[in-house]
Amino acid sequence: MKLEPIAPEGALTSLGFTDLESRIYCELLRHGPASGYRLSQLVGKAPANVYQGLATLTQKGAVLVSDDASEKRTYSPLPPRQLLGLLRTAFDRRSTGALDALERVHEPSSDERVYSIHSAPQVIERARDMLNRADEIVLFDFFPQIYDLLRPEVDAARTRGVTVAGIAYEERYAEPGMPFNRESTELVGSRWPGLGLILIIDGCEYLVAQLSKDMASVLNAVWTDSVFLSCVFHSAVAADIRLVALRADPSDPLRHLSLQGATPPGLRRLLPATE
Repeated sequence: MKLEPIAPEGALTSLGFTDLESRIYCELLRHGPASGYRLSQLVGKAPANVYQGLATLTQKGAVLVSDDASEKRTYSPLPPRQLLGLLRTAFDRRSTGALDALERVHEPSSDERVYSIHSAPQVIERARDMLNRADEIVLFDFFPQIYDLLRPEVDAARTRGVTVAGIAYEERYAEPGMPFNRESTELVGSRWPGLGLILIIDGCEYLVAQLSKDMASVLNAVWTDSVFLSCVFHSAVAADIRLVALRADPSDPLRHLSLQGATPPGLRRLLPATE
């Protein structure tokens, strides 16, 4: 998933720092250690506001303060890599506490409804969570970019003893339980309008999504824990995986029923027009 570059000041505001705190820290990075008065000149703010910002930055660990009483107090920035490590450690600690607190009140329930998902990161995170929770069997149909992203969770499920089967759209991914769909390589690689994801776990939940090719936005995505619908999708995807394996036989009399063989109107509407 491609991330857009951000301005240095925006790097900290996105992590919860105020605009003034971010500007002070960035000026220290640019110019090195400085007094509060010098920093007020650099950021164009009243000294009182800058000193308050420096006090907060010091409390957060982003700034070091000289302790030589014979000189004016000087402020120095913590190197960015150290600061981000400090923030990550603090976030992980708070996240663990928050997760424990929230899970104490969470009562999982199945409501059999179908939900739309509108955030690409949420689609990927839900797929990861489903793979991590799978107990017995996982079926999937991932475009190569999606498979690359979720492969650690797929491999972890196999390692746990979960039966895992899917469709490979690149020959290097083909293996037992993951036949290579040679017929769809061009369709998936260049002609399909987005990146497809179909995932069913244990015949209990399914996730179907199409992300933009940069994986930044959702074109379509639905999830449900409807057992009925999940079993229907399980049956369909299992049949498709088996047919991909069987279509390696050129004498397959039902080859024309596939999307690639029949090219039905719905597929033609999805694909860009070609001359």
